[in-house]
Parts: sequence; structure tokens; C-alpha cells
Amino acid sequence: MPRECKTGFINQYIAYTRPQQSPTLFHTWTAISTIASTLRRRVWIEWDYLQIYPNLYTILVSASGIGNKSTAIKIGTERILRKAMPDLAIMRGKLSMPYLIEWMNVAQSKNPDKLAEVTIHCSEFKVFARGAYSDSGLIEDLTDLYDCGPFEYRLKNSPISIVEKPCINIIAASTPEWLTTGSAADFIGGGFSSRIVPVALLKDEKSISRPKMTQIERDLEAALIIDLNTISKLTGPFLMIQDADKYFDDWYKVRTKYQNPDQRMAGYYAKKHTLVLKVAMILSVSINDDLVITEDHIESALQLLGKLELNIPFAFQGVAWGEQAKFQDKVMMKIQTEKEIGHAELLQHFHYCMTGNDLKQIIQTLLDEDRIEFERRTTTGRQKLVYRWKEVKP
Repeated sequence: MPRECKTGFINQYIAYTRPQQSPTLFHTWTAISTIASTLRRRVWIEWDYLQIYPNLYTILVSASGIGNKSTAIKIGTERILRKAMPDLAIMRGKLSMPYLIEWMNVAQSKNPDKLAEVTIHCSEFKVFARGAYSDSGLIEDLTDLYDCGPFEYRLKNSPISIVEKPCINIIAASTPEWLTTGSAADFIGGGFSSRIVPVALLKDEKSISRPKMTQIERDLEAALIIDLNTISKLTGPFLMIQDADKYFDDWYKVRTKYQNPDQRMAGYYAKKHTLVLKVAMILSVSINDDLVITEDHIESALQLLGKLELNIPFAFQGVAWGEQAKFQDKVMMKIQTEKEIGHAELLQHFHYCMTGNDLKQIIQTLLDEDRIEFERRTTTGRQKLVYRWKEVKP
């Protein structure tokens, strides 16, 4: 049926949120995740003997006070998703496996096809993280649930039960520190990091003290709700046309060529091909109802993910096997954010956690890794040491 959002749901969502301070990056991925929560496991693509569903584990990551990430999520969840889908199970608060199982069972009982579809909304990821790391098996369970296959569980003093058709979406806000509340081995080794979409922001994009909705935004909101409701009714498999197949295959053959060597991103890259297909499905339904993936959808998905990859190391900067490595990440990200910064300014910024000798060792490591370069400048008779970030194309 004809859509209200003539330029597509995602583009109209960006226009709708433009007067608000959160960056376009956060609003874009909130819109993508909102569609994922709407599609649930009602649509899929047949792939490698399996069915890939468009559910996502999306986490908006920035330093505290940067990007209004919680507000960005609430706009998508409260103003759009809840109004378009009032019956959708949206879970909040501290997460435990019994609590999630309860939500899945309730969702399953209300659905005639026994679909256990739940969206986890965490405006503060530290609340989620407390549950995730107090329950040693929770991360593994969330990793298993990502693929939407049958999920076996056993509650205390109960026999083994199965949720046959689960579908979990996550939309959360985090700082790099909260993202890694547990150990690095838990986060990386368990495979959870390869399932999340870390949408990282280094600094604010704009400054709007008092965002105001006009009638224009209200009309855009109404159209978004109508379109999302339309999207929620789509069912069935996607068709990937021949040009899209070829484009995907050509990319897959050379996909390792431009990968970031940071080992914390290895899991992300290992699952990137699946993520490309998930995002392509979402981009397709953002515009029309035909459940067809074209070359443009694959190309646009790769472009969106390519932009994310520039800042994923910032999202993972707390994932380290030693404190010195965490400090190195902090220094590296500060230089990357500022593009160039003086030695004295850098030392002043980190005086609370490292000495001058500590900083010198970290700077030498970054120089040896060819991540930064330096220049000596003379200003008003005084010499100044300046570090510059070396841009690398994804």
C-alpha cells in the first residue's frame, strides 16, 4: 500500500528529529533499530541453510553528556514505536535471564503463532550490565538468542522448557566504561561483541539548547507512526535480485582488505556479512513493501557500516587485558577527536590518571603503530610539541 513517508521511513525520521540535539548518526541507527523491532521475525532471508532475521543489538556509545543518546532512543521508542505498536513487548530495567524468559513467555502466550518477540530498551546500559555480569550465563544466552533459533532453558526446580520462536531486539545507550563492566574475556571471548552494533560518537554534532516541535514535526511524526504500523504487517521471505547477489559476492571476496587490525573488532568483522543482510532488509522496507533486496540496498548497508567502523575502537576502548592498554585507548581517542593537540594540553587532560612518563610511553607506542604523527612548532619564541591523528580510510 502507498506509504506516508515519501522519502522513506529513515529519511523522514532524520527530518523529524533534525531540531533535536542528538546527532544524525544516533537518530539514523535509532530509526533502523525501530524498524528492526517492528519487523521482528515476521520477515527473513534464506541464507546458507538458515533464515536470517532483521533483529539487531544496537548500542549508542559516547562519553557521558555527549550526544544525548538516551533521549535519541526515547524518541524512537516512546514517541514512535509504542504508538505504532502498542502491543509490542518492550522490556526495561535490570536484566536477568528469568526476567527475560518471563517476557518471552508472556509475548509467546499472546501470539497465535507462538512468536516470542521482545525489544529490550536500556536508556542506561549500566543498569543492563549489572544483570549481564551478575549472571555468568546471561551473555551466552543473549548471544544464542541473537539468531532467533529455539532456546532451551531451565528455571530453578523446573524441567527443561523451550521457547521455539524467540526474537530479541536491543536498543541501548552506553559509555565505553559501562559497555565493558565485566572482563574483556567475557565480552570478546563470549562472542557477544560480534552480535552488537556499536554506534560510537566522539563529540557533539550540534548544540540546541531548547528543541521545539512545530506543526511540521508533528505531521512528520504522524506519518512515521502510520508507516511503521504498515511495516509491522509485512510477512514472508525477502528476494535478493541477481545484481544484489553479485554485488554482495564481490564484496565478500575482498571484505578483509580494509579491516581495522584492532583485534577487538575481529568478532564484528566475522559477523559483518550477516549484519549487511539485516541492514539491507531494513533499508528495503524503509521505502516500500515488496520485500526485495537490490544492489542499492547492499551498497547503502555497507556505507552505513563503513562509517560506524571509523569509531568502533572508541566504543571498545574499555575492553583491555590491562590498565595500561585502557589508558592508551583514552589517549588515542582524545587525539583522534581533536585531530591535533599539544603535548602540554594532552598531559593536563590526563593528569588525573597518568604521569608524564606514562604519557611518553603511550605516545611512543602510538607513533610506532603509525596512528599519529608529531610536529615541533615555534610560537612567540617558545617551542610546542603537537600530535596529529593520521586518518585511515575504512
